[in-house]
Amino acid sequence: MGVLDDAVAIFGCFSLEEPAIGQADLARRLDRPKATVHRALKTLVASGLLEYDHSTRLYAPGMRLFELGQIFRSRHHFLDMIYTRVKQICDIGGHTGYITVFDGFDLMVLRVVRGSNPLAIASTPGYKSPAYATSNGRAMLALLEDHVWKQRVPEPLPYVSENSPKDHAELKERIGKVRATGRSYASNEIVEGVSSQGVAMRDPETLEIFGVAISYPASLGTAELKEKVAVLLDQMRTDLSIKLD
Repeated sequence: MGVLDDAVAIFGCFSLEEPAIGQADLARRLDRPKATVHRALKTLVASGLLEYDHSTRLYAPGMRLFELGQIFRSRHHFLDMIYTRVKQICDIGGHTGYITVFDGFDLMVLRVVRGSNPLAIASTPGYKSPAYATSNGRAMLALLEDHVWKQRVPEPLPYVSENSPKDHAELKERIGKVRATGRSYASNEIVEGVSSQGVAMRDPETLEIFGVAISYPASLGTAELKEKVAVLLDQMRTDLSIKLD
């Protein structure tokens, strides 16, 4: 288990912003002996889970991880269905769509559909943001019982913006509105000048919760646009429910 713990710790150091790291840097970050890290890296490279570039002397996730990722994707037929519908919505309005999952207190972007609008906003897969400060995140929290969603947000809530919930009481009120209306909105929260509308759905097989957000510049957020996006998101949920049933 010690070797497995070392491997998990090593994988946790890689990110989209830093896809390749040297051995000395890994040992320093993990506060482990260089010999221990070296042995773990040697095993991970031999298994194909990591790759080593002799020219740069850096380690990076290997092909075996990619293969495992493909296995993960193949099991998520529901995710593919959501992606198809989000793409249709984005094609209609020209805005940007995101599909997200929970990652601790945060949301992580799984897939992005970039809109055709010149002012389209887009993050990359792997991008994380606080669940309580996004439209799709609050929609996802609304699917959970109160005692469960409270475990999905920090206490107290860190400040994000003037438009984000300041504490659990305010967040509970917003979640109540999402449950009552089935609709969730955010504006000028994570990113100034950006609005979004979100919904959430459970995979009927795995019960995993997926969030969907359609984002657009706040300056374009007219009542007409908000209603149009809301109707499209409502129709997506209804159609997917019927198809799965």
